[in-house]
Amino acid sequence: MARVKYMSAADAVGDARNVFTKWEQEGRDPINLHRIVANSPNTLRNFLRLGNSLLLYGQLAPRLRELAILRIAQMTGADYEWVHHVPIAEEAGVNHAEISHLDDWRQRPEFDDREKAVIRYTEAVTRDVEVPDEVFDELRRHLSETEIVELTLVCGYWGMVARLIVALKIDIEPDFQRFLSA
Repeated sequence: MARVKYMSAADAVGDARNVFTKWEQEGRDPINLHRIVANSPNTLRNFLRLGNSLLLYGQLAPRLRELAILRIAQMTGADYEWVHHVPIAEEAGVNHAEISHLDDWRQRPEFDDREKAVIRYTEAVTRDVEVPDEVFDELRRHLSETEIVELTLVCGYWGMVARLIVALKIDIEPDFQRFLSA
C-alpha cells in the first residue's frame, strides 16, 4: 500500500490537473507513479518532460538505455520500475535471456563489451555516484560524449524514480504483475 495518496484528476491541482484532464480527454489513465508525483502539483509536467525526452528523443541506443534502467531497478529493489520497463526493453531488442540474467551480467556471453561497459558505469553511478577512472575510460571507448551524458541522465532520472517507488511503496498495477518474473 502506497504511503501517500494516489491522486485522481478530481483531486489534482495545478499542472497535475491539466495533465490528468488532457489524458482523460485522450482516453488514457495515469499510472500509479504519475498519480503519486501529482501530489507535487507543479512537478508532474516537468517530471514527464524529462523522462519522455530521455525515452523518445535521446541519442543513446534504446537497448542500452533499457539495460541501464533495468539494472537500476534491480539494484534498488524498484520492482515497479522493473515491471514497467521489461516490455519497453523487449521492444528495444533486449531478449528474455538477457533480462533474466542481468543480475549476473559479468559472466554472461549475451552481453557484448559495449553493453558491459554501460552496465558497469550504471552500477557505479547508482551505487557510488563516483565513477572510477577505469570504468569511465572503458565507457568512453564505446560511447560518444553525448551518449555518456544521456546515460548519466538516465541513471540519475531512473535512480530518482526508483527512490520514489521504494520510499513511497508505489503499488504495481495488476496489468504489470506478470513482468515480475521476467
